Amino acid sequence: MSVVGLNQEDVHGVKDTGCTRAARILCHGIRYLSKGYTPTVSNLIRNFMSRVRSVSRLSTLLCCLATLTACGRDAGNAANTTASGTTGGAIPAAGSPLLQTTAATRPGASGDTLADSITIQRADRGRLMGRDDAMWVVMISDFQCPYCKQWHDSSMARLKRDYIDAGKIRMAYLHLPLSIHRHARAQAEASMCAAVQQKFWEYADVLFREQRAFQSIDNATTKLEAIAREVSLDLPTFTRCRKSDAIRLLVENDERQASQARVQSTPSFLIGEFLVQGALPYKDFRKAIDTALAVAKSKRTR
Repeated sequence: MSVVGLNQEDVHGVKDTGCTRAARILCHGIRYLSKGYTPTVSNLIRNFMSRVRSVSRLSTLLCCLATLTACGRDAGNAANTTASGTTGGAIPAAGSPLLQTTAATRPGASGDTLADSITIQRADRGRLMGRDDAMWVVMISDFQCPYCKQWHDSSMARLKRDYIDAGKIRMAYLHLPLSIHRHARAQAEASMCAAVQQKFWEYADVLFREQRAFQSIDNATTKLEAIAREVSLDLPTFTRCRKSDAIRLLVENDERQASQARVQSTPSFLIGEFLVQGALPYKDFRKAIDTALAVAKSKRTR
């Protein structure tokens, strides 16, 4: 397990670059500025950066350190590595800001139509799960990463039962398709098209279940469409969505969020004010969540 915490000094000097256009543009990652839309994953990461706690204050989480594996981001490293490229542990905080993203496009560029704005909003909201007032947990993952599948298969159902359905946390999914996984980007985009139809989590479950099947195919389209039918998506809508520049931009912005947060491996998790990297056993993942919940509660009662 790897845990990252940052001092407030680490985010001093982050300049809010704002938006370079008046409406219907991507600003700070994946947020469209259409009226009434609530910012989600991009602002979650930005808010996380302004609240993260120093490594010296993570003793409760560090007590469950173990050697954990994750899929490494380095395209030149075909082998899977630990979350930090070592045997796990606390990663020292970097001195530079983790997030300073503006993804605005030029006037008339793809992604600047009302239809694209609606697609972005629906896809973004579709990958959220849980009560609006619960503590956020953001999962940064890759559908072809074997360690993401390991965590998903061992922990996701129990996490939903114990924390999401219980109203304790709200879950969001951030894509980090690694270059060493040839179908990861297509899977990420397909899952966001499922999110447009409010079927993200069902589609994600099947992607992880069918992970091995994707290893032996050259073109993922037939398999992705088969999964769409399995989870009862409208196939013509799904097919059109997969060709959308808006969905491509959404996934690319997810990658930028992860990159600027110095996340180099999957799975990684933003849990309240903590960044946890690696496929933790569920009992240790619970400790991380319970610690973050306790921190959040103590701040509310001050």
